[in-house]
Amino acid sequence: MSGVPPGTADVVIVGAGVLGCSIAWHVMLRRPGTRVVVVDRQPAVATQASAQAAGLLTHARTHSAVMALVARTYAAAGELADELDQPPPIRRNGTLSVASSAAALGALDALVGAAASAGIRVERPDPRDLPVLVPWLNPRSVRSCAFMPDDAFADPYLLADGYARAARRRAAVFCLGVDVLGIEVEAGRVGGVVTAAGTLQAPVVVLAAGAWANRLTMPLGFGLAMAPVRSHYWITQPDPRFPLGQPAVVMPDARAYARPELGALLFGLREPGGVSLDPGALPRDMTGYAFDDDPDGWRSLAAGAPALRDYCPPIDDVGIRGYVAGVSTYTLDGLFLAGPVPGTAGLYVAGGCCGAGVAASGGLGDMLAAMAVGEEPDVDPAPFAPGRFGTVDPREPAFRAVCVATRSGKSGG
Repeated sequence: MSGVPPGTADVVIVGAGVLGCSIAWHVMLRRPGTRVVVVDRQPAVATQASAQAAGLLTHARTHSAVMALVARTYAAAGELADELDQPPPIRRNGTLSVASSAAALGALDALVGAAASAGIRVERPDPRDLPVLVPWLNPRSVRSCAFMPDDAFADPYLLADGYARAARRRAAVFCLGVDVLGIEVEAGRVGGVVTAAGTLQAPVVVLAAGAWANRLTMPLGFGLAMAPVRSHYWITQPDPRFPLGQPAVVMPDARAYARPELGALLFGLREPGGVSLDPGALPRDMTGYAFDDDPDGWRSLAAGAPALRDYCPPIDDVGIRGYVAGVSTYTLDGLFLAGPVPGTAGLYVAGGCCGAGVAASGGLGDMLAAMAVGEEPDVDPAPFAPGRFGTVDPREPAFRAVCVATRSGKSGG
């Protein structure tokens, strides 16, 4: 649905990516009859960062609150399947995490401990048996591993579309192809949003605009402590060594992850020196955007190939079918920004996804929905408070460099 927004709403959500759509549905679940309006400049849902995500849904996280958010995503996927009478938009292939170095071995043990404490099933295969589970994986490069058979990966677009369709069924309104130009504030309280099609008044506004959210908060005097950082992956040509049912594989010693993709292999690399963009200079549309630094990704692939080759020997002889580059918003500590924006009552943000927005979309959607309707969230939002870093300038190069380092140091899925 597109067109002119109505004049008033109870809750306005800016952004129709996977988080905005999830928030809309969860508001309707928590408070049926709420007048929810989702506004996005794009003509369809989930066309930007959500569409470019790899969609790993790893259950186990070393931060318990993040693990709870991911658990809600799994529950939400099942509820969507029932509500929409269709299969859930996830594939439960499991996740295999492998380790070789001392640092990775320690991190793996911590992850296994966190999984055990949360009741998540974990198996510890002998590395020599791994070719049965993952035909392309070189077992000689693996000292230890853990397999979590209940893990899944998602088609991010289908998940976002499921949230949106379920929200529409409950009378949420989606105004697509409509620019949000600014946020109305009076006496320290939000009054709505100004769009290219007119003003939409509302006592609650939730920003789920991803990398573009700072364009709306900076004029209010608050910079969100997150930076747009390049996130990219490659897709190989189809090959029988990449069966559809194989698990996702996380390889922290190679700064890499991989998952099946229609008979091919989708793999991502986290380069030591990443690339960020000035949040004030983002293009309106990241679809097909080519970064000035290594626009085709070949230099990054060449730099990461030696370490990846240790685990995935076929990388040398299989062709590359596609390259996908977009932006993820990274924070200084690798945790989300989710909650009230300091200085403006009624204004909330869901962002700083650090590459885990799809995985946590159900939990973040429910958390922000609870805040939007004045209820207590089921998960403690304190670790994700948008104001926890104080005053920052998200355009400042030194700040962005730390956010790039956060991505480079990420070891999980």
